[in-house]
Amino acid sequence: MPLRRRVGGRTAVARQGAVVAELLPPAGTHWLQEKAREVRQGFMDPKQKAAFEEFLARQRH
Repeated sequence: MPLRRRVGGRTAVARQGAVVAELLPPAGTHWLQEKAREVRQGFMDPKQKAAFEEFLARQRH
């Protein structure tokens, strides 16, 4: 049976002593998406990074 623990706005779900899921509030999800994007762009050359930024800007509209 999974164990749930709520701390602030986050909820962790553990099974057999290991965290298997973490539920985040919407603001936390947005922060995580932005950090992931920054990491991906860190591996791109400048031209590819600029093209990716342009692509993302078009997707937001």
